[in-house]
Order: sequence, then structure tokens, then C-alpha cells
Amino acid sequence: MDKTFAIYTLGCKVNQEESAALANVFMEHGWRQLTFGEAADVCIINTCTVTQIAEKKSRNMLRRAVAANPAAFVVGTGCYVQIKPEEAAGIIGLDLLLGANEKHRLFALAAAGARAKANAHSAGSPQVEVSPAETACVYQELGNANSLTSRTRAFVKIEDGCNQFCSYCIVPYARGPVRSRPLPAVLAEMRALVAAGYQEIVLTGIHVGAWQAEGQSFADLVAAAAVVPGLARLRLGSVEPREFSPQLLRLVADSPVICPHFHIPLQAAANSVLQAMRRDYDMAYYCQLVADLRAVLPAAAITTDIIAGFPGENEQAFAEGLRQVEQLAFADAHIFPYSRRPGTPAADFAGQIASAEKSRRAAQLAAVVAESRRRFRAARLGRELRVLLEQPVEREGVCGMQGYTADYLPVFVPGLGAERAGHFVQVKAVRLMAAQADEIWAERPE
Repeated sequence: MDKTFAIYTLGCKVNQEESAALANVFMEHGWRQLTFGEAADVCIINTCTVTQIAEKKSRNMLRRAVAANPAAFVVGTGCYVQIKPEEAAGIIGLDLLLGANEKHRLFALAAAGARAKANAHSAGSPQVEVSPAETACVYQELGNANSLTSRTRAFVKIEDGCNQFCSYCIVPYARGPVRSRPLPAVLAEMRALVAAGYQEIVLTGIHVGAWQAEGQSFADLVAAAAVVPGLARLRLGSVEPREFSPQLLRLVADSPVICPHFHIPLQAAANSVLQAMRRDYDMAYYCQLVADLRAVLPAAAITTDIIAGFPGENEQAFAEGLRQVEQLAFADAHIFPYSRRPGTPAADFAGQIASAEKSRRAAQLAAVVAESRRRFRAARLGRELRVLLEQPVEREGVCGMQGYTADYLPVFVPGLGAERAGHFVQVKAVRLMAAQADEIWAERPE
């Protein structure tokens, strides 16, 4: 009998990678994946808790999964389930709730549960398997060596958990302490991905720079990953400022494989706010790191995360931060209004800022970043770019392919078809498309 499953994923790239790995486990056991919303035997919602909006979306999707397919065995997993299992268990119709650190058990439990539900035709309270996050001490493989998330780019998870406990962040409470994946397992997965034809690999995790195993550091892992035979591009996930070591700086400067795109979370650009956030650096340190990177890689794309409207951020601190962000001239940034997360220290801080004011500040930061992003991309116009093609798209009524440069600039190349996905192409940057957030329109040389 044909057994089917569907997965819906909320949240970060790590969640996306884990969902892809889970899907591969099901398929290896002969199950067929359906689009979410179709009538499947097992329906999985991989939830998120990073903001209040993410939690609300997670609850809505759990309810939607039950309503759309009452006969399915419905599983909720991920960080929202980890943080609020009792609340999730109150959603009528769910069959299984798995914490963020129980995902490696999902296939076995879901397959058995689906068989039992099909035979019994009954649903009671969900089975809840959520252990305290702080008890997680060993990296858990999800049961599949190759988590393939696209035809061109693969994400390889190297660790789970975070020990940083920034005052605003719920993630350490959901994911638990850092657990590093053994280096041989990381390299074996990378070799298999390259053999399968993948040109680019992204190293991902919750706190990738904290990876360490058997006396080796994150920089040691990157050095080993960068020399995997046949790998065209190695892209680093988000690296915290203090973990961008001198060894790593030398490595990225010298390697032709490591992409010159570095996502280094800033979170705030005023020292008083950084201190309240319990970040382990100040602006002088961060600015020096950016200067050091640009000294060895002048054209590198440096991107970041910024939180707007953190409790106690007065007008002076915000204005100071806005000036610093303008001077740092990021290639792009993710900007978030501060989200109050119960259970974190910042949720109880004095000086909570009204939602409208947080949105105003986020918009001002976004405008500054949009200008520096436009300048960064405009500097590429007239130049040749090497683009890894990913997917067919339509721009301004013209069909073509979208892809990315090594420094993660989105590029549209007209006239190419889907058969070119996963291939490199040399193009000339012609213009920016304002309607596409300054995506580059490029032409193939005559």
C-alpha cells in the first residue's frame, strides 16, 4: 500500500534542513511525499518559537493540518512544541508532539502511530515526547546522511544548540546546549553531496561558530571542509563576532572555495544596548572585525541581523546605532522589531517600547540598509559575474533563470531554461531591478 507524508516548516534554515532530512528518512523507507494540504497518512508541522508571530503561525498551522486532513496522523515538532508542550497539547486532533531534541525518533513513532490510527479510527490526547532542552548532551543524527534541499545548494548541519543566552533570545531554552557533530560525519556527508552533483554547500547550525570536537575548532572544521575534492563553493552560516578568529580570517582570505559572504550578527549598534542584550562584544570590536575582513577581502559581502526597539533603547542610542549601521555599509541585513519572549530576561526589562515605535525604527534601519545594499550591488554593474543558476523565474515579463554569485547577490539571466539549474554561467551585470529589491539583471557575453 502506498504510504504518504507531508511536511510544513516554519522558521530558520536549520529547521528547513532538518525537515529535508526527515523527508529523506521517510522516502528511504518507501513513503511518498505530498504537498502540504493533500490527504497524507502522516502530516508533520515543524514549528518555530523565535518570535510571537512565529508561535502564532505555528499554532495556526497545527490547527490547519488537523482540519485539512482529520484522518492523518498529525505530528507537531520543533521549537514551539519544545517551549510550550502543554499549550500545543491543547490543540484538538494532534496525535504526537515531539520536542526539538526528539526529532530523530520522528519516523519510527509516526509510522507506528499512523498504523495504529488507521486501524483504530480514534484520536485521543496526543502522545507528548518532550525532554528538557538542558538535558541534551549528544548530537543526534536524524538518520539520513544527505539532506538535499535544492538542486544546487545543500545545507549541512554541523551542530545544534546554543550556550550564549542573550537576554532577548528563547532559542537556547528550546534547543539546549551546544552539541557538535563529529567531523568525520560532516565530511562524509559533504563528499556524498559533491558526488551527487551539488556545487555549493552551506554549513549550518544554531550556533555554528561554537562547533568544537576532539580539540578542533570551527576554523579547523572549515579548513577541512574547504578541501573536500570537487567542491566548488563552501558558504558559511551565521558566525558570531567573537568566533571569527584570526585563523578563520586567514583561511577565508586564502581559500578560493570559501564564499566571500559573511553573515555576522550585530543585533544592536549602540554599546549600551549590546550590554543589555548580553552580547559579548562592543562596537569597537565589531567595527574592527569588519575592517579586518575588508582589508583582506575588499569586495566581500558582509550581512547581519539587527533588532529594532530593544527595551531601554532611548532615542540617543537609536540615533547612534543608525549612524553606525550607515557607516558599516552592510551588503544586506535582516531587521526585526524586538519580540518580547516570556521566559527570557529581556521580557521583564523596564523601558519596553511600543509596537508602533519599534516598527518606525525598523523602517528607518531598513531604509539605511536598502541604500547600502543598492550601492554594493551597483558597484558590480558592467562587470563579469560567475553565477550558480538555481531556478526558473519571470522578471518584467521575460523568462529566465535566477542564481547567486559567490558573494550571494541574486542575479537574473534572461533566456535560460530550467535545464541549466545547478550549472555555472559567466554573465555581465547590466542593471538593478528596483521592483525586485535590486536584483541584478545580467546578460550572457556575446
